[in-house]
Amino acid sequence: MKCYIDSREKPQAIEGIIAYFDRHGIEWEKKKLETGDYMLEGRPDVVIDRKMSLLEMAHNMLTADKARFYREVRRARESGIRLIILCEHGGIKDLNDVSKWKPKFGRASGKRLADAIFRLEVSYNVPTFFCDPRSTGRRIVELLSGEDHGDEDILRSE
Repeated sequence: MKCYIDSREKPQAIEGIIAYFDRHGIEWEKKKLETGDYMLEGRPDVVIDRKMSLLEMAHNMLTADKARFYREVRRARESGIRLIILCEHGGIKDLNDVSKWKPKFGRASGKRLADAIFRLEVSYNVPTFFCDPRSTGRRIVELLSGEDHGDEDILRSE
């Protein structure tokens, strides 16, 4: 198994992911991906867009920056790519938890973000998963290899 990592991912942000890959014998290579941040070799039809926190998701989905985010979502759909969002945020398990989230900075609301995540799934068939940052490498492998994204339960955590 070989995982491609988008070359724009910051080295310090992916240290734990690379360490997981190395410990488990998963080959990896950094290269520019047109859509998403992670993809398995031979499976360009499924990609993961990793978000490092709910704050990053709120910025992508609720601010003026949302146009860029939704262009990527539409580009994936038009290209026949299954886009999966993986949000690293300890303590968040589902949309109910998101709706209760109160950011330390900014004016985003957990309820607005939960609504936006739900609309993303319904409108674009883009599921969102949540994980603790310590388990991101494992979740990437599970989601990309198809071990853990059944259509019946898409908005869930580990």
